[in-house]
Amino acid sequence: MRDARRVLEPNWLRPDERLIEFAPVWKLPVLEGVPRPPWPPEQLAKRILTVVGTVLLWIVGSVVMLALLVFLAEGLSGASAGGDVPSKQKRTKGPAVVVHGRGDNSDAGRLLSPALRRRGWWVLTDQRLAFVAPVGRSYSKFWSGSGPKTKIDGHVQVDTVLEVREGRYTCEEVHRTRKTRILRRTKPAGLYRRMLLSDGSGIDLRRRHQ
Repeated sequence: MRDARRVLEPNWLRPDERLIEFAPVWKLPVLEGVPRPPWPPEQLAKRILTVVGTVLLWIVGSVVMLALLVFLAEGLSGASAGGDVPSKQKRTKGPAVVVHGRGDNSDAGRLLSPALRRRGWWVLTDQRLAFVAPVGRSYSKFWSGSGPKTKIDGHVQVDTVLEVREGRYTCEEVHRTRKTRILRRTKPAGLYRRMLLSDGSGIDLRRRHQ
């Protein structure tokens, strides 16, 4: 979550290349109008083990979670009762990356592969759009960014899973919206950089600074 610049600048960027935007991800991007790539056997087995482990942890920790929710509810109700604390402006919330197109034969659909399920960064530079994944250990979303900021020594190996060179897309800024899960209301999702391919499909990368 906070290692992108420290890893990419010395290990992946070209000497004359400038980093514009990046988004850490732990799973496939949101897909609109394009099918999900299939699970490879080794990732499917890992996924099953993860689900089983998650269910067991949920069963064991259900009482603790209930107590925590009660504590948070009491804290929130107390904060809302006082009129002295100004309310903070709500941050817009949208997915980090959205791939959109018309079917798997669209330009964006053909870019999809099972390898995009890896943990890594979607990266936009002044020369290319890419998905880059570190080789070796990477943290889950829950732990990423926690603890003290440690120094990264030596070379960090990364894989360029997907790459689209400059000239194959045009870039523009768009304001995306999202639907709430329960009431299906339309809400702002934030400001995105949209990379449009030749057939109108493309990839939207959420701006870090809104």
